[in-house]
Amino acid sequence: MTDLTLRPAASFWKRYGFGYLLILPTVLYLVLFQVYPLFESFRLSFTDLNFLRPGSGGYIGLQNYLKLMTQDPNFWPIFGNSLFWVLGSTVLQFIVAMPAALVLNAKLPFRPVWRGLLMVPWVTPMVVMGLIWKWIYDGDYGLLNFYLHTKVIWLGDQGTVWPALLFASMWKGFPYVTLMMLAGLQGVPEEMYEASYIDGCNAWKRFFYITLPMLVPVMFVTGLVCIITSWTKFEMIWVLTAGGPGHATSILPTYIYTNSFQFFNLGTGSAVAAISTLFVLAIVLVYLRLFDAKGNE
Repeated sequence: MTDLTLRPAASFWKRYGFGYLLILPTVLYLVLFQVYPLFESFRLSFTDLNFLRPGSGGYIGLQNYLKLMTQDPNFWPIFGNSLFWVLGSTVLQFIVAMPAALVLNAKLPFRPVWRGLLMVPWVTPMVVMGLIWKWIYDGDYGLLNFYLHTKVIWLGDQGTVWPALLFASMWKGFPYVTLMMLAGLQGVPEEMYEASYIDGCNAWKRFFYITLPMLVPVMFVTGLVCIITSWTKFEMIWVLTAGGPGHATSILPTYIYTNSFQFFNLGTGSAVAAISTLFVLAIVLVYLRLFDAKGNE
């Protein structure tokens, strides 16, 4: 009886054991550095843990959440900033990426070179890119003021700081969107364009009735990735403005960092992180639902 029970298990591990062994490091990494911190962050959000207050860390229920939503004057403006940042970054990246992909899909001289140069902003580390833009925007010796002959404090004025941040974010992110659009354009059958020529369609009609509908699946996936990456894009804002002036450009990730690692208030910081996680999850679900409904029409 025992042999009969063990044989299938032994056969299973003999057949699939090596495969499971190969993915074991990845699973361990995900559990240790993704799953455990996620659950630990949720646990800390129900405590008053503060490294500057001895004896803290006790369970306080939903007090951190209630305090953030009802007593913290910075929370809701920062929440609005996060939405503005995500939507602005994603839309701008698509606005620039679509014509760039169409141009790079055309028969250009040295086309592989232009496609390679396109990826430079994307492969540049985020902090390095932020420092470059910080120098360009500098009010005293920045490159932008030098060429425009102005004295604008681009990152210190509330009227210019958001456009400056969004432009830098667009510059960093649009190569990825362009690459995805370019890959989608490769899959559009040439016969469809040839048929449209015969029917007398001009360039605009070909774009709106052939190219754009064929790119919808690619745009769906790319948009989802852009939303998630923009929501967690902490480094760009931190390097350029550190959330300032005041809290004018703070978003939820920078607020998590400020609470957790500048004020050492881990309880409040974890509550902000939990709210941020739940909200981006809700955005993704709504996004999936909208596109799913669109696809079923």
